[in-house]
Amino acid sequence: MTADRLTILHVYPRQMGVSGDRGNVVALTRRADAADIPTEVLEYAPGDALPTAADVVVIGNGPLSAMRSLGDDVARIGAPLREFAAAGVPVVAVGGGFDLATNEIVPTDGSPLAGFGVFDARAVRGAERRVNYFVLETRYPLLPGAAKRLAGFEDHATRIELGAGVTPFADVVSGGGNQAGSAVEGAITGTSFGTHTQGPLLPLNPDLTDAVLAAATARVGREYAPDTERTATIDRYAREARATVDRYVDKAFKRIA
Repeated sequence: MTADRLTILHVYPRQMGVSGDRGNVVALTRRADAADIPTEVLEYAPGDALPTAADVVVIGNGPLSAMRSLGDDVARIGAPLREFAAAGVPVVAVGGGFDLATNEIVPTDGSPLAGFGVFDARAVRGAERRVNYFVLETRYPLLPGAAKRLAGFEDHATRIELGAGVTPFADVVSGGGNQAGSAVEGAITGTSFGTHTQGPLLPLNPDLTDAVLAAATARVGREYAPDTERTATIDRYAREARATVDRYVDKAFKRIA
């Protein structure tokens, strides 16, 4: 955080941004603004010089074809992204971006692809296709008093195999999740998390957005205090959207053969 400005690094917004993932970036900037914290958004494209500093990193959803096209660049920036996460910078990886942030993506055909290695896990394609509303109880540390229940949308056919001792991002209330034996979803390392929860995730779940911002600001010695009066309208929209998910989660289709 330089000159009281929070830097949000959006990695591959064109290639890995097919599910409204800019909404996650917008949620971070709007809620930070409501807490009187200025932000700067940097977009990273393949071949660019990766910024040497960031306060939050966002990686969105994208198809396997995009991941294959990014192979050399993924190898080039993997180490710096791992260093960000190790230094306490929250890395938020969603959908295919979560797959890309694991150690390895194993497709149904062709050679495995190396990932960023932010999360000690691998993403194995060819699991049952899950397409449905998604309800979770997160294990990510939230602010005191925040509800742990999250809502979103799930659309993937990936099995996430977590390394030994890796904490899942959430316990599954309704949905498929990692599809690796236990009813869990995603992964956490430090203040970073990966998940297949789309929607987009952060606008639907303001308490999670606040937790990411709190982690980012605490790292540089500043307190994050959300202003509930200034966020009341968007919080109400998110609350109503989550209520809709809860209402219909058991009435929608759950899988595609």
